[in-house]
Amino acid sequence: MVFFFLHAMHDSASRNISVGRLSSHRRGKQVLHIYNMKMKLMMRILLLCFLSCFWFQLSFAQNPITDPSEVRALNSISEQWDTQAVPGLWNISGEPCSGSAINGTAISSPDINPAIVCNCSYDNNATCHITQLKVYSLNKRGVFPEEFGALRYLTFLCINQNYLTGPLPAVIGNMSALIVLSIRINSFSGPIPKELGNLKELTVLSIGTNNFSGTLPPELGNLVKLEQLYVDSCGLSGEIPSTFAKLTNMQVVWASDNPFSGKIPDFIGNWTQLNHLEFQGNSFEGPIPTSFSQLTSLNYLLISDIYNGSSSLDFIKNLKNLTELGLRNALITGTIPSDIGEYQSLKTLDLSFNNLTGQLPSFLFNMRSLTSLFLGNNSLSGPLPSRKSNQLQIMKLSPVDDHNSATFSWIELPPEKFSMQSKYPTM
Repeated sequence: MVFFFLHAMHDSASRNISVGRLSSHRRGKQVLHIYNMKMKLMMRILLLCFLSCFWFQLSFAQNPITDPSEVRALNSISEQWDTQAVPGLWNISGEPCSGSAINGTAISSPDINPAIVCNCSYDNNATCHITQLKVYSLNKRGVFPEEFGALRYLTFLCINQNYLTGPLPAVIGNMSALIVLSIRINSFSGPIPKELGNLKELTVLSIGTNNFSGTLPPELGNLVKLEQLYVDSCGLSGEIPSTFAKLTNMQVVWASDNPFSGKIPDFIGNWTQLNHLEFQGNSFEGPIPTSFSQLTSLNYLLISDIYNGSSSLDFIKNLKNLTELGLRNALITGTIPSDIGEYQSLKTLDLSFNNLTGQLPSFLFNMRSLTSLFLGNNSLSGPLPSRKSNQLQIMKLSPVDDHNSATFSWIELPPEKFSMQSKYPTM
């Protein structure tokens, strides 16, 4: 009995100790789990606070600033030209890349002039570079500052219609990011620097209406991305360089009113994207290249004052997208082809002061879009139509000079015989 009692007490005590140990172990695990959860929550809160402070300090510390070398260059240019920015839009005395320079305002907006545009995405949005600059028609005087060479990210420069003088410095060749360079209607002089040929991103080069001298540098043939070239009334002379054959992306060429000489290059016929070509008031020799028949995208073709070498109108037979065709005083011979009647977009036709012969085509007076017709000083003859298109408002059909001109405007007239060599229509 005593043994059984002691044994029972021992078993009971053992069970109590085991249960106690198990309960204590479970409580320990629960406490440890709660502790770990609290620590994880605290770490998350601390991490969130740290990140918030970090991003706040980072955004504060990395408020983008303009490249200091560009700020110095811009301020120097502004001082030389006495240029003041529009108040509130561009802080010219402090941080240039502010206001309209970074808020998406287009450089073409008339509300900002002078104007710059910046790109502040450099160095993880910490640095701004000046990418566009406009000083348009503000009567600025001075030269082309060499400080422009420091604006290495400039893609657009327009300083048209001012009174800027002197030569273009060679440093302009360092502005290799330029896509558009427009300096027309100023008084720049001297030769065109060959360094312009380094600007291989250029798509638009506009230097017309200046006082340059010399010839077109062959190095400009390196500008293979060029789409628009404006060299009208800028004082250049000589022949068009053979290197220009590489400029097959050309779309617009204005080269009038310069003493360019030699033959019009045959390779221009390979500029098949060309839609506007002006060679007026030059000293080119004929004939006009037959390769021009390949320029089927042309809307405007204006050629005048050709010396030597006559041309027929065969080269225009495929140019059915023409809106304006002017071949005044271009030594054109032969007859007016009937193909012209198919040019449904043609608004202006000037074939005056040539050697055209044959009958006056009646279809010219009934073309759907033709508004202006100039055929004076040729040797055309034939009946004048009794009716004309209502669209045709301006016609000069007889010799044109100070004392001998005739302008016709009518809806219906009786048939008449008309001699294009006479002063007035004759019966």
